This record gives sequence, structure tokens and C-alpha cells, in this order.
Amino acid sequence: MANWTFYKPKFEYQDTLGEFLDTFGWLGHTYLAYDLISNTKPGVVVELGTHWGVSFFSFCQAVKDHSLPTELYAIDTWQGEKHAGFYDERVINKVEEIKKKHFNALKIKLLRKTFDEALADFTNNSIDMLHIDGLHTYEAVKHDFESWLPKLKKNGLVLFHDTSDTVRDFGVHKFWHELTKKYPHTIQLSHSHGLGLLCFNEKVWTDIEHLQAVWEAYYDLSFKKETLGKDLFRKNRELIDTRFELTGLNRQLTEELKKNQQLETSLEDTARHADNLQAILDDIRNSKAYRLAHGLGKLHRTFKKKP
Repeated sequence: MANWTFYKPKFEYQDTLGEFLDTFGWLGHTYLAYDLISNTKPGVVVELGTHWGVSFFSFCQAVKDHSLPTELYAIDTWQGEKHAGFYDERVINKVEEIKKKHFNALKIKLLRKTFDEALADFTNNSIDMLHIDGLHTYEAVKHDFESWLPKLKKNGLVLFHDTSDTVRDFGVHKFWHELTKKYPHTIQLSHSHGLGLLCFNEKVWTDIEHLQAVWEAYYDLSFKKETLGKDLFRKNRELIDTRFELTGLNRQLTEELKKNQQLETSLEDTARHADNLQAILDDIRNSKAYRLAHGLGKLHRTFKKKP
């Protein structure tokens, strides 16, 4: 763990990609993609299935930020298939726009070919990191892995997307299960449709073999913080503001209730005082001295009226 650095990158391509950013759920693994490149510094990276380029340009961002000499190859027909759907030229046009705008200085090649056609462009034992994200049937992903494995260096890394998906005829999860039985050095992250990492590099494996739980928590949290953070912050800010407002109203209400209680107490004291005065007055009126004085007063007024 001490040999693995967690970075906090700014992905320049994301604003340019805009509404297509998370079309097929790779967004949750962008931080891991960046950290893999930054920590392992591969010489050659090949991606089978690029589509809008969320994974590929995350690799590119790390290469750019760390000024690495890495060669990056994106292989796709950019026509689509039954899982990704079929699409027009706007996808490849957007990918080329991002490449030119943000990563034009890097050693990037966009190979518009089928995966089998592109095999001839690479010699055996030449690829450091391979990302397989094409057609997701069991037969297709198995074929892609087996046909490209000779191109991978003996100490290379292989990434598989959608290792958690069991929908329709997706079969990556089945093939990934077979790989985990055959190869000892594998890590799978379950979020964002799942990402499997098959490691042939003993040095890298020594650094990461105890990190699966840490990766699972950190990269999932980073994804949620990055993609949902602004909205959650806004909502949380609104809740905080509402809480403060309610606290202020509650404080005012408490003060008013306290004042009302004091007023009620004062009124009760006044009422008791009035009752006491009334009782004293009644006692005076009922006393012999009062009656005598009252009688003398009436007699005085009677004589005073006479001429």
C-alpha cells in the first residue's frame, strides 16, 4: 500500500464529452485508470473498444499529467455492435475532437479496425497494459483475450470491464470467473458494472495484492464524490440552510414562548394580587369601623344638605 499513490486528477476531456460522459458506465473507474497509469508507467497501452473514450482518455490524462512516453492505442470500428448499439460518425468525430483539443501532443493512435484486423499492427510481447471492452458475450471476450494474450508482455496487465453484469447475453462475468480460477493474481471492483484486473507483473502485484478492499471503497467513493458531489453539496447546503432557518425559527419560537410564559406568570401574579386586594377590601367593608364610618358619612351628608 505504501508503494501505491492515490491521485486526485482533473479530467480535461469530461467537459468536452459532456452529455455522453457516462453512456456505458465506465465513469466509476476513471480514478483507478488514472492511478494505474501513474503508478505502473506502462510503455504501451492498447484498448479494445473505445466508443466515446471515457476509459481511454482517463489513461491519456495520466500520461499527459506525468509527461510519460507511453504509446496509447484505441481500437474500435466506431460503428457499434449489438451491446453498445449502432451509431453514426458523431462518436468518432467527438473522440477525434477530444484527442486534438486535449491530448494532441501525446503518442496516440486511433485505429479504426476490428480487433482481429488490428492484431497485425502489434508484435508479440509488446503491450504493457491491455483493456478489453468490446462485445460482451462470453465467446467474444474469450476470443479477444486469447487472441491478444500473445501480444501482451510477460509482466503485463489486463483490464476487463462489465465483470459484474449478468444482463442479457453478457458473458464477461462467466469468463472472468474462469480466469480467477486459472490465474492467481486478480482483483475485481464491483461498482460501475465491475472491473477486473488480471496482473502478470509480480512487482505490481506485490504493491496491490492487499488493496482490493481499499480500492473498492476509495474508487467507488471518489466516483460518487466527483459525479454526484456538486449536486449532493447543493442539496446538503439547502438542507443545512433549512436546518439553520428552522433552528432560528425554533429559537424565536422558544423566546416567544418564554415571553408568553413570563406574561402568563405576571398576569397570574397580578390576578392573585387583585384577589388579595379585593379580599382586603371586603374585610374592610365588613368591619364595624367601616360600617360606622360609612354611617357617619351618610349622616354628615344628610345634615350638609339641609339649609
